[in-house]
Amino acid sequence: MSLRPPRSFSRASASGANAGLDALAYEAMAETAEALGRIGRKLEEALEAIRRHDATPGSNRDREELLQEAADRAWVMFIQRDYLGLKSDHHLFAAYDIPKEVLNRVGARPPER
Repeated sequence: MSLRPPRSFSRASASGANAGLDALAYEAMAETAEALGRIGRKLEEALEAIRRHDATPGSNRDREELLQEAADRAWVMFIQRDYLGLKSDHHLFAAYDIPKEVLNRVGARPPER
């Protein structure tokens, strides 16, 4: 099986080569945005699970486990944003309403049981 590059890469003109690279850059940016969106949705789900737990007396999930899961997902968000060069995270705290008890666990290893 042989693979061939997209037709836009095989054009001889300089504008064709730039168009191909622009298309590749666009695809990379789109995938990056989708990845950040997925990470953000997972963080929102984890934070919502904590809120549901607190609103439901006698919940069957361990709150400590929920807190650690949310902290781990926040950690992934912070690492991914840092990798992409997005250094400022202060607006994430407001946008996602991350509780301090979750932030205190970000990057920390849970205790062994």
